[in-house]
Parts: sequence; C-alpha cells; structure tokens
Amino acid sequence: MKKKRGIRYTWLLWLTVIGLALPALPAKAEVQFSDVNAQNNGWAINSIYLMAQKQVLTGYPDGTFRPSQTISKAEWTTMIYRLFDKYRPNLYATGLQKIDGFADVSSQHWAYKPISEMYNQSFNWGVYGLSNMGELTFRPDAQLTRLQLADMLYSFFDTRMIDRRMSPNDVCSVVSEYKDIPIKMFEDKVKYDDAAKSDGRLDASGTALLQTNSVLPILFMGTGKSDCTFGSDAFSNAQASSLASLQVSGIMTGNELGYFRPMDKVTRAEAVTILNRIYNYLSKNYWLGDYSTIQLEGAGSGGTSGTGSGSTGSGIYNPDTSSLYPDWDTGSSIIGGNNSGSWSNDSIVNVRDYFDDKGVLNKNLKNGEIEAAILPKDNRYLTVDMKTDDEVDLYVILDGQIAHLTQKELPKTISVDGIKLVGFRTTQLKPNPLKVAGTPVTLTVKLDKEKPEPAKPGKKK
Repeated sequence: MKKKRGIRYTWLLWLTVIGLALPALPAKAEVQFSDVNAQNNGWAINSIYLMAQKQVLTGYPDGTFRPSQTISKAEWTTMIYRLFDKYRPNLYATGLQKIDGFADVSSQHWAYKPISEMYNQSFNWGVYGLSNMGELTFRPDAQLTRLQLADMLYSFFDTRMIDRRMSPNDVCSVVSEYKDIPIKMFEDKVKYDDAAKSDGRLDASGTALLQTNSVLPILFMGTGKSDCTFGSDAFSNAQASSLASLQVSGIMTGNELGYFRPMDKVTRAEAVTILNRIYNYLSKNYWLGDYSTIQLEGAGSGGTSGTGSGSTGSGIYNPDTSSLYPDWDTGSSIIGGNNSGSWSNDSIVNVRDYFDDKGVLNKNLKNGEIEAAILPKDNRYLTVDMKTDDEVDLYVILDGQIAHLTQKELPKTISVDGIKLVGFRTTQLKPNPLKVAGTPVTLTVKLDKEKPEPAKPGKKK
C-alpha cells in the first residue's frame, strides 16, 4: 500500500477527534439525578437524560444514576434490547443460525429474554464461547471492558457499523495510532500463522476467548502501518476492523493522547453515550427504521472528552452534487424525489454488498436489497445488467442524481465521465414472504474507457 493512504486516514482520524470536541446541549429532562451534573458529567449528560426518558437505563430509588458504576454483558444487552425494539436476531433465526440457549443463562435469569432473543450464530467475536465442560456460555454477569465491547460491536446490526470502505491498510493505519493496542507485523506468512496459534487467543471451539486479563496483539502482514494488510487470523482482522470503524465513525474513540484504555471497565455513563452514538449513526445512514421504532427527542452527539464514545460518523458516501450530471443514452427518468422505496435521501449511497473482481454481485434478496457502489476512476462508460426471475427494479445514483431502471431497460450503458462514485440499489416490486427460496439476483457491471457497442435491452432471467 502507498504511504499516503495511511497519512490520509491518520488525518481523517484527527479531524474526527477535533469534531468530537464540540459540546452538546443537554436534552430537556423529565427526570433528575442527584449525582449527574454538567461539571462532572457534561460529556454524557445529554445521553443520560435521553435514555432515562425512554427507560433504556434508569436511575436508582435514592434518586441517583451512578454514572461511574460499571455494566455487565447482561445489562448492555438489555439496553440494546430496549432501545432497538425491532432488533431480535435470534428470535427470528432458523436452522444453524439459531442458538437454543446458554448453559449459564437460565430461564430464571433477569435478562434471559433479551439475551435469548438477541444473540444468534452471527455474533462471532467476544460474545460467547465454550466452557471447560464443552457447554455454550455467555457469562452474563461479566463486567464489560472497553475492548470486549468493541469486539462485540463488530457483529451488531448486521455488521453495519464496520466501515467497508476502509482497506486493510486503512484499518492498520488507524489502529496503529493507539498507544495501548499492541500490534505485530509479519513479512513471513508462516511466522504469522504460528503467532496466531501460540498465544491462546481462541478457545476449544475456535472462537475468540470471552474474557482475558491481557490485550492480545493484533496481527498484520506487512512492514509497517503504511504497508500492511490482513492475514489469516480472523480474530485480529475483526478486532482491528471494529476498533478502526468505531474510531472513524466516532462511536467509540480513544482519548486526545491516543489511548483507547482497552481494559478499563465500561461505565453506565459511557454505555448510554455509546448507545446514543449508535442510534445517531444508524439514523444518519437511514438504517434506524430496520432496528427501532423509538424516537429520541433532541438526540445529539452526547459529547465526548475521550470517554469511549464520539459524535456521529456517516459511514455513507454523500457526494458533492454540484458536479456535472451524466448524459443518459436512452430515456430513463431522472428522479428528483424519494421514489426508491426505503431510500430517504437521493444523494446517499449505502454500501453493504460488494462486486467480485469480475464485476459480478450475487445476492438473495431475502437477506435484504442489494446496496453496492463502484468507483469509475478514469473510465468514461458503465454498462450495468441484472438477472433475476422475479420483478426487481434497479436504482442508480451518480454523484447525487438518482435514476430508475426497470428490467426491460437492461442491460444499459451509462456515461460516467467525471463521476466520482456510482451507487446501486435494488427494489423488489412484489416480495413474497412465503417464498422459502427467496429471490436470487445477479448484478453485473463493466467499466470502459471507450464507448462500447450498444447493449440490447430485454427481459432478464
């Protein structure tokens, strides 16, 4: 990787930190806590009262909130469960994705319902593991450290908090700024693999340890932070991706001196602030409706001061719409409003699906609509095609302008001369919830410097 990419993300990191320093006004509170005040808790006061109003995290009978008290995994899970009332991954999971229960969370446990309805097999890192008896355990009463919470957040909300625009080198550059997160670089793959197996980072089931008294080093292949990439250790890759994404988005950050404080316990004040940031992040990405029906009045950044939470990060591409728009080869309608189903803003490009090296993306729409993007770079023409057996339309965004394409108009060649980014999103016209197999779709893109021969549109199967 080129050195300038590492410099670019280092600069982005500091811009994020500077932006987080802006104070937030406290929400109008219907409740008051005797131990919460602007002098001691100014960075969290907004989030504390927002969450208290919605009973996400409440105070104690003596009128205190106890902002410095630590939280357990069960308490964190309950907070997520209350705020994101539509988010129940294990409740709706089937087959191999379903977890039937944890040996240490009985049906009598006070947080049994949130825990049992939340965590399915997609929560790979830092959530559950095997006991010495080979039983699946959750450790509900374990007090969360900041690093453990960061690891858990990798899997939450369908991994949408992981910024997929960041290359492995970008991730390495951001994480390398932390003074208390150890990193090891390897130029030799054999030595890398030996290191991943030698420090006991995985339990008997091959998943990351639930709890450790030390911070295990993150392993990278490369020579330095401006020239590094992921290796074969999935734990290192996941932890690094989570730490970098949380830092750049501002959800969970280091302090102004470059310390993440990985082994510090997460306090109640930090927890509600991080929740506030997650809520804002999903809202700004237009994903909040997938997870919550709750409206937080006056939801703001909640302040920071290096507390482990930051302000909002977009995680989206919101381009400058002042650039020249493309010349469409045929009469596709250019849409100026919100005519794309769940899209709330026609200048937003969300990315959760990726083309392979041949420009092909295969997805079953029972797992959600396609949301993807490509960079035209120095190419001038884009040819897009879509194949599916069901009625599915395609929306294309070019630097802020959205166009609607039906299957009959595909394949189609579009001028992308001067366009910075092209986004794609499918919309299934008549989804059938009873169709077990779902709707497989193949989306294909091809970039050219010279105008290709005109494509012949037709119904795709």
